[in-house]
Amino acid sequence: MILKKLTVTGNTGYQTGLILLLLIAGAPFFFLGGPGPHGARSFIALWNMGHVLFFSLASFLFCRFFRIRFPGVSQIKRELFVFLIVLVSGTLIEALQMGFDGRSPDVYDILRNLLGCLITFVFFDSVPSRKLKWWKSLPVLSVLFLLLVALYPLFRGALDEIIAEQQFPVLSDFETVFEENRWSGKEMSSIEKGLARHGNHALKIQLGTDLYSGVGLRYFPGNWLGYTSLHFSIFYPGRESLRITCRIHDTAHNNEYTDRFNRSFMLRQGWNDFVISLTDIQHAPLNRLLNLAEVENVKFFVVQLDEKQTILLDYIYLEK
Repeated sequence: MILKKLTVTGNTGYQTGLILLLLIAGAPFFFLGGPGPHGARSFIALWNMGHVLFFSLASFLFCRFFRIRFPGVSQIKRELFVFLIVLVSGTLIEALQMGFDGRSPDVYDILRNLLGCLITFVFFDSVPSRKLKWWKSLPVLSVLFLLLVALYPLFRGALDEIIAEQQFPVLSDFETVFEENRWSGKEMSSIEKGLARHGNHALKIQLGTDLYSGVGLRYFPGNWLGYTSLHFSIFYPGRESLRITCRIHDTAHNNEYTDRFNRSFMLRQGWNDFVISLTDIQHAPLNRLLNLAEVENVKFFVVQLDEKQTILLDYIYLEK
C-alpha cells in the first residue's frame, strides 16, 4: 500500500512537471511565430487550436492545485474560480499581443481558451459515476459539440486546400462547397446559381461607395511558373461602363504601388472576359521581377463609386 501510494505520488509529480514544461515552452508562441495572414487556412486553424490545448493543460494544473491545496472547496466553486482565472489571463494575453509581430486581439482566441478550460472540467476534473443519469451527460455532449465547432475551420480549410490543388490551374469557379472561403472582402454577397460564365455558379459582389471596394483571392496555389496568362470573367448589368482594377502581388511585396501589378479594365453590360499576360504581371514591379512562384494575392476593386453596383465574378484560371 505504501509503495503504491509513493508510485502514484511520483507519477503525479512527473505529470505536473511535464505539463509545466509544455506550458513554459508554449507561452512565447502567443507573441511570436505563427502562419501569418496569408498562411494556409489549415495551418492557421491548427495554430489557433493551440489556445484550446494550452488552456486545457493550464486548467488541469489549476484544478489539481486547488484540489490538493483546498480539499474542502466544492468542485463547482473550484471550477468557477479556474474559469475566471482563464478568462482574465486569456484577456490579458490578447491585450498584450498588440504591437507584437503585427498581432491584434481576437475575441475568438478568448473563447478557445475557455473551451480548453471546459474540456478539462468535463473530462479530467469530474468524478466518474457508475450510475450516470442521461441529463448528467449534457455537459460532455455540449463541450464535444463546441469542440467540433472549433475544429470546423481546420477541416474546412484542409479539405478546400486539397480541392484547390486538384482544380489548379483553375483558381476559383465557385462550383465547390467551401470555395467562397478562399476570398475576402465585406462586399461579397453570395454565390449565385444560374447566371455563370462557367459551370453553374458565380460570386455576387455588392460594390460600395467607399474609397476602395472589392474582393480578394487570398488562398490559392501560388506557383504560377509554366503558365502564360490569367483569365477571369465579370458580369456587369449596368448600362454605363464601369472601371475595375485587378491588383496582384507576391510574398515579397513591400506594400508600395510600384511594387505590384495593377491594371484597370472597362466593364460593359453583360459578360466581360479578360486575359492578362503573366509576363506583364512579372515585369510590373518597378525595381524587380514579381516572383511567379510565390504569388500571394489577387484583388478586384473599384475606386470611389457614386452609387452601389452589383457584379458577378467567375472562372478565374491560368492557361499555358
